[in-house]
Amino acid sequence: MTGRRRLVIAALGMLAFGSSLANPFRLDDSLSYTVPPNVQMQWLPFARGQMNASGMEAWVTVNIRIDTRDWIGRSGRIYMVLPRDEASSIEAVWTTQGRLQAGRLVSGERALVFAGTIPGATLEDQMQVRLRSNADWTSNSRRLNFHFELDTN
Repeated sequence: MTGRRRLVIAALGMLAFGSSLANPFRLDDSLSYTVPPNVQMQWLPFARGQMNASGMEAWVTVNIRIDTRDWIGRSGRIYMVLPRDEASSIEAVWTTQGRLQAGRLVSGERALVFAGTIPGATLEDQMQVRLRSNADWTSNSRRLNFHFELDTN
């Protein structure tokens, strides 16, 4: 086996090992809820000189309750995830009460909301979320399937 071939095999082995460490765990957030439970997207106002509507927007409060009991005392990063949607892309921008981090994500992405040692059986916070889509939003009713994932150190 040549030195170059050994190096490639070692690099592939390290990639496989590294990816196993980054395997996220989906967390239970089934006790989270929105206020109001359903929101309606509203057209954004036209900007001066604009021919078409620029998109739609909605605001919602989300009371977050993430079950972290299996991870108490472990160090890790928790991400909020919004899977890619077959319809139009959606952007979420939020502020929090401080337990979780404020942030932004677009469907198909995940955003860091917590980093450090898991302090207890649940992580709770309240988010004020602005949802925004392009003008191609076509649905009267659509469920957004946000969830949370944990990467441990």
